[in-house]
Amino acid sequence: MRLQRNRPKTAKRSGKTATVRRSGRTPKTVALTAVVAVLTILLMPAAFGEGAGSEERTDADLIWGLVQATDSVSANLAEIDRALLNSSLALSDTGIEGAEARKVLDDLTGLGSWVVDCITVDLNGTIVEVRPAEYQEVRGTSIKDQEHIERLLSTRRPAGLAYIMSVEGFRAMDFASPIFDEDGRLIGAVTVLVNSTELFGAALAPYQPEGGAKIWAMTPEGTIIYDSDAEQIGRNTFSDPLFQEFPDLLAVGKRVGMERSGTGSYEIFGTARDVFWTTVDYQGEEMRLLLSVDGPPRKEE
Repeated sequence: MRLQRNRPKTAKRSGKTATVRRSGRTPKTVALTAVVAVLTILLMPAAFGEGAGSEERTDADLIWGLVQATDSVSANLAEIDRALLNSSLALSDTGIEGAEARKVLDDLTGLGSWVVDCITVDLNGTIVEVRPAEYQEVRGTSIKDQEHIERLLSTRRPAGLAYIMSVEGFRAMDFASPIFDEDGRLIGAVTVLVNSTELFGAALAPYQPEGGAKIWAMTPEGTIIYDSDAEQIGRNTFSDPLFQEFPDLLAVGKRVGMERSGTGSYEIFGTARDVFWTTVDYQGEEMRLLLSVDGPPRKEE
């Protein structure tokens, strides 16, 4: 875990606005049209149960909203990937330390208002440069024990979707890209730490349904990364005491962890809930996007 930052959870950098990209296409996002098509094929049939009528149409609209939300999140992750790649190429020329390297990091922090900070790391996993300047105290600190940094340094490949909890309770997501010199030798890495609550909130907002339905995000290990109910963020479906008395929820949660897409149902606090889910990928890591739809309490048999 990276050292504690003193930035408030909702802090924004002066003069920056969120740059959520839902329709822009980079080389990484060309395939998103195909992803949308596949998700539609996988999830749309689940929206049509027995019977007919307006309820089916409503379910189909909700599923389509999840498909669009998946495209939105994927496009934002692709934009982070593109910005990290450009920064790593620039740092190949400037090196990972000095005024020019700090300028590259300054540019990277402009990616969105949800960026917390950007750093360069050497081969020992030690922070060399950090921007914005308010985080200078972390320079010289080793973060090699972070799993995704250790993996990047050993595989020489990008890493991301690393969900971090700071010691002050700040939940964030880290993305990292390797830096090579002109001879192709690995010289370090560049990372961007993201306020995942702000990032997902902005990316999902246009597609959030009304009423007793919502789109949220969870790791395959069960940790809730984003929820419109802030009290749920950071809870683990499998271990949090709040959920232990609901065996149907735990069973569906295990399926969500193992299956890339699917549907399920459970009851929680007297409310019946249907859930649909799919997967967003980044550099070999996975995250689940889920649509939950509340219904009336189930009748006891």
